[in-house]
Amino acid sequence: MKKTDQDNRDKNQAERLRKTLKSFGINTSEELDQALAASLDAMTIGIMTDVITAPAHSA
Repeated sequence: MKKTDQDNRDKNQAERLRKTLKSFGINTSEELDQALAASLDAMTIGIMTDVITAPAHSA
């Protein structure tokens, strides 16, 4: 079966993602799941504690 350009791009993209995740210490799918859950928790807390300021209106 002949590889297409898309197959090569997909493989290269997957390899870049693997290297990026590894640089963050994420080597398994379980570690990725834990990291995603932790980052979602952090974003949720950040949204819930974000101060909302409304611009002043001039009359």
